[in-house]
Amino acid sequence: MSAESEWLELVADLLAAPLDAGLEERITAQLTSTFGLVGTAFHFRRPGQAVAVQRMWPVHEQFNGHRAELDRWGVHVAPTAHPLLRYYTATGRATAMQVWDVPERFADRRVVAGWREVGGSWGSASQLALPLHMSGSGHRAFVMGREDPYTPGELRLARTLQRLLVRLDRHVGAFRGLAGTAPATDVLLTPRELVVLGLVAEGRTAAAIARHLVIAERTVHKHLERVYAKLDVHDRLGAVLRAQALGLLASGAG
Repeated sequence: MSAESEWLELVADLLAAPLDAGLEERITAQLTSTFGLVGTAFHFRRPGQAVAVQRMWPVHEQFNGHRAELDRWGVHVAPTAHPLLRYYTATGRATAMQVWDVPERFADRRVVAGWREVGGSWGSASQLALPLHMSGSGHRAFVMGREDPYTPGELRLARTLQRLLVRLDRHVGAFRGLAGTAPATDVLLTPRELVVLGLVAEGRTAAAIARHLVIAERTVHKHLERVYAKLDVHDRLGAVLRAQALGLLASGAG
């Protein structure tokens, strides 16, 4: 199976299950497989949080005996000493980039040499970041590490995956924000609206739903418009996530 097919399978699985269940670990495992990584970190700082948090995978990898140093360095030293973090802090740009491509005005030779020595001792000097969110109040990013620089083809794939992960991250945020809102009894979907929504959750198009229910395609769109309004969402995926959070979707559409 190609890397692209593996990622499609992963995203399909994640959207079919509760999004809090091992999300970061599954993504980092797939990143490791796709890019041949030594390790992957999920690095984040929430609004109002003074110090960032770093979670590393594989969990038991010791990085040439430097695991404790890496955990400390990634939180307390990286904001001023890591070329990538210096770039993101200065620009606020959420650009997928490998460490060796950071312009010199953000990380001069001294900074790069320091990073090469530190990262090289861990066996992961070549790092590539996939930011999901960057702002003055917080950030979220996957950081992938290995010994060899990333090829142009790998960088193109990484930027494609970043777009996918940013979209997934936004829907996870919406899912978590909606999970504690109005109870299911307050969302009065009609039986037909529930059937249409269940078919949407199976991945069927409006045309396919119309054929399945023997109704006009424009009628399907009308049902979906009412579903979106009742669930306070704006698209199909948002509707499915909200319905899952409220326990409105059965295992089959019927």
